[in-house]
Amino acid sequence: MKKILVSLVILGAVGALAFGASKAFFNDTETSKGNVLAAGAIDLKVDNTCYYNGQACTEGHWGGNLNAPKCSCSWNSEDLTEENLFFDLHDIKPGDYEEDTISLTVHDNESWLCADVHLTSDDDVDCTDPEKADDANCGVPTPEPNGNNADGDLADQVRFIWWADDGDNVLEDGERQLRGGPLGVLNVSQTANVALADSTTNVWSGLANDPIPLGGKTWYIGKAWCFGNITTAPLPQDGHGNVWSPAGNNDGNQTSGEPTDGGYKCDGSGVNNAAQTDMLTADISFRAEQARHNDGFVCDERARPPG
Repeated sequence: MKKILVSLVILGAVGALAFGASKAFFNDTETSKGNVLAAGAIDLKVDNTCYYNGQACTEGHWGGNLNAPKCSCSWNSEDLTEENLFFDLHDIKPGDYEEDTISLTVHDNESWLCADVHLTSDDDVDCTDPEKADDANCGVPTPEPNGNNADGDLADQVRFIWWADDGDNVLEDGERQLRGGPLGVLNVSQTANVALADSTTNVWSGLANDPIPLGGKTWYIGKAWCFGNITTAPLPQDGHGNVWSPAGNNDGNQTSGEPTDGGYKCDGSGVNNAAQTDMLTADISFRAEQARHNDGFVCDERARPPG
């Protein structure tokens, strides 16, 4: 009898297993692990190399001479701070000139690229007798909103040219020029927006709707100013990015570091005493804007095409 009960228990267990097996279906499971959504980034780095009256700013001194006055307008590629000044000169004279080559590198994403120049002051500071003779308004209170912060004449006398450079610091044939002129075309507290690459233009390729591509390539902008009248005198295009230097003898006249060695002319003979003691200040900014899903972007909204 005991053997019969054991046999029945075993048969019951086998039956239960068979019943459980009969409940299974064909199946397959696939798992995708570690899914991520992460925001991308746009990182703009800026460096600058500058030359004042034919002398390069090297190692913090003009011409690299430790006994020469200090300078602060050359630096390696980095995020800009208050210490990065494209010009910081306190005793300029008519006929003085400076050239900067600004290097722009956009990392990680295709981008539009803009420059903004904001005039923050154009101040008379003081009124010398010669200045009063040429500026009848010197010392006369100036109405708000900018008051005496906007009563100077220097911004009308310092004229700029900008161009898309190939990295050799001089203006050459075929390099596209951007807008230029005196900073005085701006009122104090006004900003000029310059398109480097937006939906309307690309100053390096000459094409519309041509954003800065991926890859971290460096793009160069040349900037020169003259305390007086500045005109272009482009050098022959050498096809290279590192041959010329504004401190060299590029125009063949045996004198190195003249304005024409940088591809332009500077004439201070037309400047009178109205700008004596005057001082201007300005902010220069560069913007990188996302290009993807941002069709039709323009650096200056006032220049947006209708429609």
